[in-house]
Amino acid sequence: MFRRTGTDRRTHSKGDHGKGAHGAGGHGAGAADVALRLVKVSKTYGSDDSAVTALDEVTLSLARGTFTAVMGPSGSGKSTLLQCAAGLDRPDSGIVTVDGAEMTGGTEAELTKFRRNRIGFVFQQYNLLDTLTVAQNTVLPLKLARRRVNRDRVRETLTAVGLGDRLGHRPDQLSGGQRQRVAIARALVTEPSVIFADEPTGALDTRSARDVLRLLQDAVRVHGRTVVMVTHDPVAASYADAVLFLADGRLAGEMRRPTVDAVAERLAHLGDDVMAGA
Repeated sequence: MFRRTGTDRRTHSKGDHGKGAHGAGGHGAGAADVALRLVKVSKTYGSDDSAVTALDEVTLSLARGTFTAVMGPSGSGKSTLLQCAAGLDRPDSGIVTVDGAEMTGGTEAELTKFRRNRIGFVFQQYNLLDTLTVAQNTVLPLKLARRRVNRDRVRETLTAVGLGDRLGHRPDQLSGGQRQRVAIARALVTEPSVIFADEPTGALDTRSARDVLRLLQDAVRVHGRTVVMVTHDPVAASYADAVLFLADGRLAGEMRRPTVDAVAERLAHLGDDVMAGA
């Protein structure tokens, strides 16, 4: 069973943007203020000579109501970090806590139920069902969780992402940017504690990417959610409150109030910094 590790606070205060624990340390806030915590999380794929360490004792703590980007070169472990943090993959060792619940000890059925109720996902591939309308795709997580569908809430959510007049459209009638907005609405409608976004702008043009990133900002600033976004794009990362850098499966630094140029410069020298610290 999931074990409670602190106060389980499902309410999200609007206007608390930027407060509390953040980054690799996260010692500035109590358990009730922390949305996501990883303690010495490790993950290795393969065995013996072919073993690859994707995560190497990663410890971090992210506050509620914050927007964090995770960056690093290919093979740095950023996608594995997201998958382990979201309960999509199990770490070999360490502890993952989301919204006060320790996820590393649950059964698959318990993990699935927890994800449906407390976690939202936005992927590069929109993962919409072509046979369903915009509204039907949006409420699908509620249906799967056997939760009541509030039609007014659904309409309000879709209106907030600019699709209030597209409820009856199907995915093939939408642009890529509009499809990703549906994915964001689908993530928001369950009122999750944390939204995990994996390269959400990777398949979008510049304008659509900007719109999607602003919606993710609104999820934090207006709705009080916590967003964790994996990206390779310094422009996308600049929309976050902070950027965590990974290299060789380890945390390699943090940047608050990121700018495009500062993120690009940090990425360019990330390998050098890791070698210097070895």
